[in-house]
Amino acid sequence: MDFLMAVEWVQENREGIKLMISQYRKFSPYEESDYIQEAYEAAMVATLRSESKGIPFEAAFWTIFRNQISVMTPNLNHHGSNSISSHLCSFDIDNVSANDQNGESDMVIEAVFEAIQQHLTKKEQEIFSLSLGLTEAGALSSYEIAKLLGCLPTNIRNTFSRVFSRLKKLVAEGVVDPARIRNEQFNSRQRSSAGACM
Repeated sequence: MDFLMAVEWVQENREGIKLMISQYRKFSPYEESDYIQEAYEAAMVATLRSESKGIPFEAAFWTIFRNQISVMTPNLNHHGSNSISSHLCSFDIDNVSANDQNGESDMVIEAVFEAIQQHLTKKEQEIFSLSLGLTEAGALSSYEIAKLLGCLPTNIRNTFSRVFSRLKKLVAEGVVDPARIRNEQFNSRQRSSAGACM
């Protein structure tokens, strides 16, 4: 599975993804398009992870996607409020035990972004870095990015569509090679773990 196939897989399975996110949307301020954006990101990460860990792409995708949307959906288990959990607003956040979202997943996302950023305009790089959570603001929805940049959410989604089409073409032409990115990420992790053992 490469990036091109991963994007196509999300498009082909859009109805199943929409069905799955319907249980989250009633607790979230985000739109369906924001969740679909997360699905594309999860598919890119799953492409790398499925290869490096030898697991099926679909299993990797659904695990990553569920984790991502669980994090972005406030009060998932509380059926009475849309407000963000109070522990997320606390200054004593270090005492809250939660899944570390800055580990391996962030390294994979950064590797993907580094591999494709030279094929993006400055504005596209800015939008993608905001979407992928590569800034201090964390991962932002298309609505949050639009508000920050002073444009319409439709402009942000159109930018994503243009970039995905360009990436699809670059992968098909062999300019962007998902296998090489996977290998570089795997080798980087191997060097890191070897260095930690010394």
